[in-house]
Amino acid sequence: NVPVYVVGGVVRDFLLGQKDKITDLDLVVEHSAIPLARQVADRLGWAFYPLDELRDVARLVFTANHGDPLVCDIARQRGESIEHDLLLRDFTVNALAFALKRPGQVELVDVCHGQADLQARLIRRVSAASLADDPVRLLRAIRFAVQLNFALDEQTRLQIKRTCTTVTLASAERVRDELWKMLTTIAPARAMQELQNVGL
Repeated sequence: NVPVYVVGGVVRDFLLGQKDKITDLDLVVEHSAIPLARQVADRLGWAFYPLDELRDVARLVFTANHGDPLVCDIARQRGESIEHDLLLRDFTVNALAFALKRPGQVELVDVCHGQADLQARLIRRVSAASLADDPVRLLRAIRFAVQLNFALDEQTRLQIKRTCTTVTLASAERVRDELWKMLTTIAPARAMQELQNVGL
């Protein structure tokens, strides 16, 4: 038996009661993610793509007739435990996992108080390093705040303001993708104003 963890946005959306919005799954396993993903794809008849062989990440895609595809990424756990993996993520509301230990048994793993921030409707960085490690996360903070209609934690906002120029280090494609996602939210004008407010 291989421990499997459902992580990130799918857990967040499930806890928010937005099950109908889930079209992407992110799974974490302790090791051998690509071989496991290949076995699952063969068994289910899904398309299989190795995404990152160095980091041991694969993608499975299932396309139903006339429906949106279901995308499932399977990645090897970073660090020695799922808790360590979650501490490397961007925002507390995304640093959540469902541990699938045995059939019918699901346990929530929340080392960053993400569930409390969901209830408080707050976007908060996991740590200062979370934003420093990937400048696109500066944009993602704004996008999530607007998309979920959450407030931005004050320490997170201050770090974004102080480091806003580092966004130029990100690839133009990734910046474009975040901006496009903001423009397709229900409040694109708020997204643009928030970008202006923090200097992005």
